[in-house]
Amino acid sequence: MRMKRKAFTLVEIMAASAIMAIVILGVLSVTSNILKTYSKASGQLQNYFDANIVGNIIAEDLESMNFKRDGRAWLEIKYPDEVGMLKGKSHLDRSPLRPPEIMFYSSTSLRPRYTKENTSFDIGNDSNKNSVMIPGSLCAIKYQVALKSPFLDSKGEANDANQYNAFYGLYRAVVDSRSTILENMGNDKQGFTADPEVESYKNALSVNVWSGVSSLVDEKGEEVSGQNLDMWSRAPENLLAPNVVDFRITFAVMYKNKNRAGPDDPIYRIAYVPPGSDLTVGPRILADEAFEYSLSGGRMSVDTGTPEFRGGFLTFADVSMTFISETGAREMRALMRSKRLTEDDFKRIVLQHGNTVVRRVKFMSEPME
Repeated sequence: MRMKRKAFTLVEIMAASAIMAIVILGVLSVTSNILKTYSKASGQLQNYFDANIVGNIIAEDLESMNFKRDGRAWLEIKYPDEVGMLKGKSHLDRSPLRPPEIMFYSSTSLRPRYTKENTSFDIGNDSNKNSVMIPGSLCAIKYQVALKSPFLDSKGEANDANQYNAFYGLYRAVVDSRSTILENMGNDKQGFTADPEVESYKNALSVNVWSGVSSLVDEKGEEVSGQNLDMWSRAPENLLAPNVVDFRITFAVMYKNKNRAGPDDPIYRIAYVPPGSDLTVGPRILADEAFEYSLSGGRMSVDTGTPEFRGGFLTFADVSMTFISETGAREMRALMRSKRLTEDDFKRIVLQHGNTVVRRVKFMSEPME
């Protein structure tokens, strides 16, 4: 006798297909979440790795800063009006804070050390060029956040943001020690004055040095004269770290306590120059604003025009950097290219894809006279 086989009914096939679809969607959802978590975690690890390297370089440069009360400016912190979305003017402004331009002199170990020079009268023969060590160690250094393409030379602040693939990055420019001493520390470029009460040195670095021209040693070791330092400081070879969307620095100034009434009162007080406030350190400390912390934890404004404050010295600095992952950078760049990036979008992407690292740098001694 033949047994009669039954086939699947249409209802059974549809039910099995629905169950299979649910299982597949569940697997895809779990896989997608795993991939997103992995992408976010790897992006955070990359951010912390980059921040650690950049933090070490900044700490090395700042700890090696030179200060002398000889009439010239040795450190200047200046704030541009805006760098893209970074345009807040103080810690009370709700918009993302504008980043500083940090200009100073430092005996850093990360500097150009050799230049190629001719060793014979046959000037046109490159084979006669040998590497010659650059004397000295003091270099002019500038840090800044710029909105430009990491692959194109700077065309000026107004045009940098319009370059293809323009995005935020932290730039570090170092002028070799020979050019620094011979061309960037003269009386005519430094605002040098023998009278420490004259404040002609306030903008000496930003105006007289980094807005001028100077000889430079390029990446091949060749010395090139007449370079525009303002544009060169944002050149591709000076890109220290990409995807830096927030950069802040707070300086602590130690100065004598003029209200000291007894031996139990502190000899010195500490005031903080907050992000957004211009600062110049030379014969005197010139700051737009400063504050102290009260015993209750609140902030008290400090008069930066007193002789005690101006005669103080820097004791440490807190540097804050925020990096966003490549995933967040792609989303932000897409909104920027379509001209649909708003301040709320900027904050959301930074909050979702950003990691902030803070590094404290200590200064060990008072300036030399």
